[in-house]
Amino acid sequence: MSAQPRWSESYGRLAEALPRLAAAARPVLLGFSAFTDAVVPLAAAEALFAEDVPEPVHRLAEEIRTRLREGRGGEIGLAWPQGDVWFLDRLEHRIGAGGTSLQIANALAPAGVPCLLALGDRSETQLVVAHGAILLAGDGGPQRVDACPRHNATAKARHWIFEASAGSTVAGIAVRRSTRLIVRLADDAPEHDPRFEALSARLAPSCGGAIISSLLATPDHLLDDAFAMVGRLAKAWRAAGVRFIHLEFADYGARRRMAACLLAALHGAVTSVGMSLSEWQSQVGAPLTADALLAFAQRHALTRVCVHADEWATSVVLGDREEERRALMAGSLFAATRAFAGVPVVPTACPSGVHFAEVAADCDLADGWAQVTVPSPYRADPVSTIGLGDTFVAGCLLVYAGGAPGAARST
Repeated sequence: MSAQPRWSESYGRLAEALPRLAAAARPVLLGFSAFTDAVVPLAAAEALFAEDVPEPVHRLAEEIRTRLREGRGGEIGLAWPQGDVWFLDRLEHRIGAGGTSLQIANALAPAGVPCLLALGDRSETQLVVAHGAILLAGDGGPQRVDACPRHNATAKARHWIFEASAGSTVAGIAVRRSTRLIVRLADDAPEHDPRFEALSARLAPSCGGAIISSLLATPDHLLDDAFAMVGRLAKAWRAAGVRFIHLEFADYGARRRMAACLLAALHGAVTSVGMSLSEWQSQVGAPLTADALLAFAQRHALTRVCVHADEWATSVVLGDREEERRALMAGSLFAATRAFAGVPVVPTACPSGVHFAEVAADCDLADGWAQVTVPSPYRADPVSTIGLGDTFVAGCLLVYAGGAPGAARST
């Protein structure tokens, strides 16, 4: 049997098993990134590329052109708070959820996985983009979003997401890879939610996993406090027996030192780190080999490192390689299903019309480590690329949240 039908059948069986996996999943803890996004189709954003635009828009337009030519997405800090009004007045857009933690919650809550989300902003603007079954920390314990009182004020600026589809033309450039650019007009503190901090520590012994987001939008003057907060909580969760605590990198760009600071703050608590291929290239700078992945894992006292790309996902793992393969496949299936639907959707089958890349077989490494690689269900014409990395992480978390209680193995 060729690789194509074999992988299609394997993904189909996994989709059929997802209700059982979701029912077995224990609660998950998600912090500390949630936003409201304004999503702009770049093919209809001619106003960005006009000659008489403000200087920040001109800089943004040049950066967009550069990244489209390179087929590269990522994040851009524009530091132009007043740009929100300029964009609102001139750009076609839709409103959606943003932030790693909220994206993961929106992917898993519809499947029935209990997701406790750190969310200090309980405004109508923020809550309206959160799935109603997501749990927030209330005064008396967990409370569903759809039962949570709203307030009118919001402290956070929206993020602007500029999306380009393969085959379209933007500013005279033929787009060869569907991608998106996240533009932050102002830095934001991580979600400050004291009730989450207290409740997550109390619930941690019954939880199956936790995700810590990149903290990329945190202003410089708040970084030390943010690192201390996430380090304190992650260590408490790990001590309570949460076996899978994952840090997801971002496109840190000029703030690349943040990744090293986060890893230092979380050393001994976080068990897993994940990133896109472009983030590996910018943060680590080494060729993506089993030896380089293993060296990164051992340097930071991890039991898992994962890198995901358009057509595949690979990891080195200390532990059960079959569980890791299910995790990579679940992540790929969730992300592919969202890509072709345009919104978070619980997979029910392997998507149709997909291609599976040829990937290397699993290989044994030293001291119980292994490298595991799977192809992703891939098509070059996604409806949307927003949130795909976060949705990939959600699928991985679904598998690990159903594992046996107890602290992860130590390196």
